[in-house]
Amino acid sequence: MPSDYCSVFIGPDLRIESRRAGQNTVCVLVGDAHMGNERQVRDALRAVLDGRPAVLAVDLAAVRLFTSSCLNALLSARLTARAAGTRLVLAAPSSGARRVLEITGADAVLPVYDTVAQALADNGTAPAP
Repeated sequence: MPSDYCSVFIGPDLRIESRRAGQNTVCVLVGDAHMGNERQVRDALRAVLDGRPAVLAVDLAAVRLFTSSCLNALLSARLTARAAGTRLVLAAPSSGARRVLEITGADAVLPVYDTVAQALADNGTAPAP
């Protein structure tokens, strides 16, 4: 496996994969993100942020269940990212994830893009929430 690729498997209901894309990193969540695996989501995002990517794009396209616990992990990672000079952005949220982001207003503080490519193109010129 290439050194720029890392895959973390968590429990029976969530898989997290991360890969470098130049100076950026894409972190893909696949499955159900909830209170039972919030710590693993936090740890995975923290590990990616330790690499200090310019942009961390969290791909939520394959998330079936997205609870406030996962949202809290993302909001916490946003603060860590900001302190490290990394832009944390969300890509292609599933309909369930998008609904949680909209209902809570988190889409006002976490930039949301329709595709991973758009998220990786975020160079900080969009207003930082």
